[in-house]
Amino acid sequence: MLVGLALSLGGWYAVDRRDTAISDAASAAAQLIQVQDVRVQVVQADSLASTAYLVGGQEDADQRTAYDERIGAAAAGLLVAAQGATTADAVELETVNRQLARYVGLVEQARANNRQGFPVGAAYQRQAREVASALVESLRTVEQSTRQRVDDSIERAFRASWLLVVTALVSVVAIVLGSWWLAVRWRRLVNVPLAIAGVVALLVLTVGVGVNGRAVSLAGDAVRSELSAADLVAQARAAGFDARSSEALTLINRGNGAAYERAWQLSASVVESALVQACGDHGVGCAALDDHFVYAESHRVVRDLDDAGDWDAAVALATEGVEGVEGVEGVEGFQGEAGSNPPADFARFDQSSGLDVAEQSQAAARSFDLADDALGGLRVLIVLAGLLVAVLGAVGYGQRLREYR
Repeated sequence: MLVGLALSLGGWYAVDRRDTAISDAASAAAQLIQVQDVRVQVVQADSLASTAYLVGGQEDADQRTAYDERIGAAAAGLLVAAQGATTADAVELETVNRQLARYVGLVEQARANNRQGFPVGAAYQRQAREVASALVESLRTVEQSTRQRVDDSIERAFRASWLLVVTALVSVVAIVLGSWWLAVRWRRLVNVPLAIAGVVALLVLTVGVGVNGRAVSLAGDAVRSELSAADLVAQARAAGFDARSSEALTLINRGNGAAYERAWQLSASVVESALVQACGDHGVGCAALDDHFVYAESHRVVRDLDDAGDWDAAVALATEGVEGVEGVEGVEGFQGEAGSNPPADFARFDQSSGLDVAEQSQAAARSFDLADDALGGLRVLIVLAGLLVAVLGAVGYGQRLREYR
């Protein structure tokens, strides 16, 4: 009876701890995706703002709308992220919120001066980029701590099952030894209630522990596969938009854009490294990697034009594509080669990487849900099984006690 009650309490506690740990991992994973989405929205908005400044004059209405949508999505995402953040991360996100407001103000000043043709607008745009970079670094800090929360929760989930295994094993051993003692003492081969109790305890030890282990295995696989893939592609996606912004700033600072070209190269290496790992380890991001290589070739054509002194052609190609170059006065004989349409090439990278992040994030969420659902029912069944073992033990020994009396 005592080991049956211990099985109920120990099993419930072990499964509850594992369920809680998996839920914490799922929450932290969702938080990680949320923070990464904010980072992507910010760098995407910065890319749109830099490209719009490069075009000059009255900004395209669709491009302005897209910028406003990205800024709005980033601000809304920060509010959601702050609700699920730890105390330290909440402080960091508050800093990000202030930086975002400052960034928006600097972009507006750059726009106002650019519309009037004042060169000082370029300085405001550079300042906005510096603020965006600081903002992104703060978000990376939050991402790192959130990844650690995911890993810690999964590790805690793997450690949580020992009490269930111990109590189930002790129950089986106690029932077997008790049945043997009764058989020898009363010379009866089988005590039916104790035999049923033994079967129940054995089912808990095998099936129950198996289901419990499968749940944490699902959660662990989600972290190592779907979540890891989404993380890598999201990093590549953010770096890609950062590169697109650097491309525009290189041209904005004509003659003095070497630092931004180095920034482009660094961002491009991050994109390539992250997508090569995602494609090789998880089979995800392969199409986005191909699209990135095509865009990188487009960027090389832009740089060749700028370095050859055709700044107008480089700007037209970077902002409008091949059609824009063909309309630039003084540019003769330019042939749009493969990978020489930066806006369209980058748009394909944006689309393919965005789909990969969404699909892998949803797959990770489904895996966490499956793991959590399995443990919810298992917890109740183990409690009932332990109580049943206690009742059957009382009935089995009670039969022999009545015979003795």
